[in-house]
Amino acid sequence: MPAPSRPALYLYTRSTDASTTITVDASQPNAIPISQDIFGNFLEDLGHAIERGILADAILNPSLEPENPSDTAPPFWTLQGNATWVEGGYYSPHAVQLAGATNGLAVGRLEQTVFLPVTRDPHYRFEALCRSLGTAGTIELLIEGTDAREGQVFAQRPIVVHGRTWQKVTFTFSVQEATPQKGEAYRFVLAYTNGDPVIVDRISLMPTDNIAGLDPEVVARAREWHIPILRYPGGNFSSGYHWEDGIGDPNRRPSSRNPAWGGIQSNRFGTDEFLHFCHLLHIQPQITVNAGDGTPENAAAWVAYCNGAPDSSVYAQMRAENGHPAPYGVKIWEVGNELYGDWQIGHTDAQGNAQRFVMFRDAMLRVDPTIKLIATGKGDEFTPEGLSRDAAWNEALLRRSLEEGNRPPDYLSIHPLLPLPEAAGAPDYDAQYQSAMAFPTFLDRVMFPQLAHLIQQGEGPYPHTRLAVTEWGIIVGGPNWRSVPNHSTFSGAIFNALMLNAMMRHSDLISIANMTGFMHGGCIEKVRGVVYVDPQYYTQQLYAAAKPYYPVAIHIEGPGEDVPARGRLQAVTDVPDVDAFAALTKDRNTLTLFLINRLIEGDRLVRLTLNDFEARSVSATILMADSPMAANDWAHPDRIKPQPYMLPTGFLKEDSSLNLPAHTLLVLTLHR
Repeated sequence: MPAPSRPALYLYTRSTDASTTITVDASQPNAIPISQDIFGNFLEDLGHAIERGILADAILNPSLEPENPSDTAPPFWTLQGNATWVEGGYYSPHAVQLAGATNGLAVGRLEQTVFLPVTRDPHYRFEALCRSLGTAGTIELLIEGTDAREGQVFAQRPIVVHGRTWQKVTFTFSVQEATPQKGEAYRFVLAYTNGDPVIVDRISLMPTDNIAGLDPEVVARAREWHIPILRYPGGNFSSGYHWEDGIGDPNRRPSSRNPAWGGIQSNRFGTDEFLHFCHLLHIQPQITVNAGDGTPENAAAWVAYCNGAPDSSVYAQMRAENGHPAPYGVKIWEVGNELYGDWQIGHTDAQGNAQRFVMFRDAMLRVDPTIKLIATGKGDEFTPEGLSRDAAWNEALLRRSLEEGNRPPDYLSIHPLLPLPEAAGAPDYDAQYQSAMAFPTFLDRVMFPQLAHLIQQGEGPYPHTRLAVTEWGIIVGGPNWRSVPNHSTFSGAIFNALMLNAMMRHSDLISIANMTGFMHGGCIEKVRGVVYVDPQYYTQQLYAAAKPYYPVAIHIEGPGEDVPARGRLQAVTDVPDVDAFAALTKDRNTLTLFLINRLIEGDRLVRLTLNDFEARSVSATILMADSPMAANDWAHPDRIKPQPYMLPTGFLKEDSSLNLPAHTLLVLTLHR
């Protein structure tokens, strides 16, 4: 694939010189600014992102429900002795009965392995719904040690349950451990002690430093991230999600099997919790409605719940009754997710998607004509034949939306995800890495311009529709994903920097982008109760914090390479070893340069020339690692993080050269 000529704003000239010369001309800022919403992210109930991630509660499957009809015990729980999984829970099908020793059975015990942040907060709030099968029964709460601490008891509290009607039991207690360690496992136990049998359900174990039920460390990391917009509830999950299940009293919400990903979906984190989370972070919510097995009427009702005045509909009244009388005013709504894929609940063809969008659009705009809508576009195939299929899908959507003089979508979504190792089809790490790091160049030169042309063909030279890249990043593409570049290692950080550079070059086209993903697909991690971040978290943090606004002209001249076609990826020629992007802040007083050495090996000397920007000060931050395969983990959470970079003495005054190590992101910040 030859590299087409680029507009004057960005130019790369391949040379045989070992060094790279970068010329930045600040006198030519682009009149179309960079939307800060391209630094967004998305949150989905996938891989414990909700239950074992954003939520502070240490208990999984609190309502003791099965994942599959064949389950003989509630997932995540162990029943010991005379403990029985019974029907008839509190607003749920199941509960657990605890009774005394009988017929060779020991006393009933209900157990779950939990990870408690005792080093942060030793105080916990227990809650459960209980009833006895007689006059009164007594059980006890125990927090026991595991592994080397087996046999130790760190908390013990009796619970007396009177009568046969459900009653909420709640109290606060402390875990008494002299030298707690991060990541240690505890055993949470409810055990029968005496009296009548006791039935328990809806169990919660919440650290008292929770923030409205959310993990305070996750909230802190999210605040430090500077993301401006957050997509929810997905993702594939959205195509089987019914929002009514996630509102109202959490103890009355149904639990069920996660329809997209498996596992238990407790619905403890629903619409109000998500919007409160966005409020805590001061970010804009972006909601994906269920266009899989959902209906236009259901989507319109969700808009009414979020945005209607309290007396405007029964749904807005429900929101008021649930504690939020004022409308939330959610402006960005996405209609469906990947409806082209046979992996998607309710998937359809191009014509079906086009018709579905029109039906949802009309129903949702009748409720709130001020909202902005994202239509399900297609951008997941990268061969010439695949790009043609993408185009046919998108053409059908735009054509149908414009019929009868109606408005087109405000945004067209694409998901140019890179599933490795499957997509590259290469046998070794180096080839996988090379193809992965060339992929953003392919998007920059081929896919994004083709999409811009397609939209203009349908809407004219000044189109209404913009692009929303609502999922992007390296994702899991098979069982051997950990042996190739992936989202959890430093390779993901370099890939994401190259992607952000590519998208910022198209500020006239791309208005929203949601990196994959908030607590799945590498970003904020929570393992054994320990919160830490993957390297690619820092990439997005550095870009978002810089607030690049006006792109300026940049010319890169230096060595590059030709990357052959592999798997489902086209060949890309003239891929620069050093990628660069420059932008002014909104007040034009700060110029930020993002420099990336994409090579797996080999430092690069960079010579920088600035035109029409006299800097009074300059600082630099570097994100680097010993290897692209390096990663943070729960035991070594700070192995990789941004560091101040000492620029050469007299940089930009006497000499404008610097050394850029292999697989490195360097952010230069210059002030007038």
